[in-house]
Amino acid sequence: MLSNTVAVLLGCALMSLPAMAQLTPYVFSAENSASYNANIAQGSLFVVYGANFGPAQLVQASSYPLTTQLAGTAISVTSGSTSIPCPMVYSIAGAAAAVMPSSVPPGRAMLSLTYNGQSSPFPVTVNVVPSAVGIYTLDSSGLGAGVFTGTDGSVKTFAASSKNGDIITAWATGLGAVSGPDDVVPSSFPNFPGVEVFVGTQAANVIYAGRSGCCVALDQIAFEVPAGVTGCYVPVAVRSGGTISNFVSMAVSSGGGPCSDTAPTVPISIMNRASAGQPVKAAALAAGPVSVLRGLGFDVKLYLSQSLSKLLRVKVSQDDVGKLLLAGQTRNQRELARAMIKYAAAWKALSPAAKLAVRAVLNSNQEGAVADFGQFNTPGALAAGLGGLFPSQGTCSALPSVYRSNSANGLDAGSSLALSGPAGSWTLTPTRAGQYQVLFGTTPIGPNLPTGTYTITGTGGHDVNAFSATLNVGGSVLWTNKAAISSVDRSQPLTVTWSGGPIPGSVVLGGYVNSNTLGLVGFVCTEDTSVGSFTIPSFILATLPAAASGAGMFISPHPLSRQVTIPGMDLAYFMDGSSDAKSLVYQ
Repeated sequence: MLSNTVAVLLGCALMSLPAMAQLTPYVFSAENSASYNANIAQGSLFVVYGANFGPAQLVQASSYPLTTQLAGTAISVTSGSTSIPCPMVYSIAGAAAAVMPSSVPPGRAMLSLTYNGQSSPFPVTVNVVPSAVGIYTLDSSGLGAGVFTGTDGSVKTFAASSKNGDIITAWATGLGAVSGPDDVVPSSFPNFPGVEVFVGTQAANVIYAGRSGCCVALDQIAFEVPAGVTGCYVPVAVRSGGTISNFVSMAVSSGGGPCSDTAPTVPISIMNRASAGQPVKAAALAAGPVSVLRGLGFDVKLYLSQSLSKLLRVKVSQDDVGKLLLAGQTRNQRELARAMIKYAAAWKALSPAAKLAVRAVLNSNQEGAVADFGQFNTPGALAAGLGGLFPSQGTCSALPSVYRSNSANGLDAGSSLALSGPAGSWTLTPTRAGQYQVLFGTTPIGPNLPTGTYTITGTGGHDVNAFSATLNVGGSVLWTNKAAISSVDRSQPLTVTWSGGPIPGSVVLGGYVNSNTLGLVGFVCTEDTSVGSFTIPSFILATLPAAASGAGMFISPHPLSRQVTIPGMDLAYFMDGSSDAKSLVYQ
């Protein structure tokens, strides 16, 4: 009898082992499935990322109506006291996609996931909105070439570009809620009102903006390509319900066929390799103001944390560095004193010379240099390594605050790099795998590098051979109507004028807002230097939030003007970060 009891208990224990061994599922984020924006529209496709859920192999919904559980994965959204299950689209280890029910009211909601009967212990907060369009991209990164098709269904590419006057369809999600069920293809296809499409700097004629007839929650936005817009990286964005989508690019030429660009852009052959998933080794070297170098990943907080810790002989956190920088930019003496209070004893113990060194390190106008070496496998990752996918000439593009794909494979170029030139001789030291940087301190003070020839050399490392790259810095670009611009109305276009700069050549104009809540948000426009003026459209200015501090605008030589050769690298640039800049108020 005892042996039978033991056998039963043992059998029960063995049967329970799989359940006991199952790990708790966690959800880290929920985002628009095309743009990866945190705002999720009613009736749109979204994706969740996390851990300990989903099958090893992708499982997709194969028929309609969609079910609320797929491969053991279920997602629900709770608003107030009402919990609504989401129609499931796919599930795979660590990721799942679903439809945000149209019945979920706009506002904050809580999202929960269940896998094989076990629920995530910590729901994530999602922001549900009436409309937030995301345009799909060819590499599914939310950056680079968008998914655009012609009337014959063919996908537009660098080799088969759109033509001025063509009717083109952008594939997206997030136009908004539907009146019928979300788990089946709608029975009618009304136009969503008030949808705008911007191509380059122009508003396009919108033909149709509504649900696709093929798939649940998938939107089609058909528009006419405006005249006078050409290039391989023409920006396209959609505005609906007062919110603007991610900016993607479209190849446009006057006659169709292969596209071409007059401004410096990433070579098409390199982009095609990245789009095919083939590794691209690229390097970005730059010298200039830190405000510009940050776009290339210059980690000013890490650098200053290390420098201040050494000078003060106490550990200075990166969070405190951020507070010090923001207080310095806004000239907020109270916040500056509050940020420094914990280091008061260390400051008091410093000699006068050491105090001067600390002030020099915190100088917000100082210049520096950065060199980044990486291997990239997608256009989005390559964009992050080169400071952005710069748009075609005469156009503008908003920059995401955080690139979804960063260089996961930094390349070792040696223990340090050496820079020499009119700004002095400096040593760039590694701050992370593949990145080297240095601050120049009090001399020189920007915004323009002293003219002359600059050279960065490396003796070689595990991944990068020995090299020597040069940059000739000539005449500076002068922002000629800078004095007349101090407050910018974001609802109106803004004309910027300049003189000087590289001729022949191109310039980049940019605006930015830097805040503790949003991070760095900005835009860039490109133009032929000889034109001397550019009007920034209001829809571009509106991508920036209103800001009374931590904001500004600049004009500089085009960063991709100087391509250099580094043995073993597929692509390399040495960028002149000189700029004429000004702090502004955005209203």
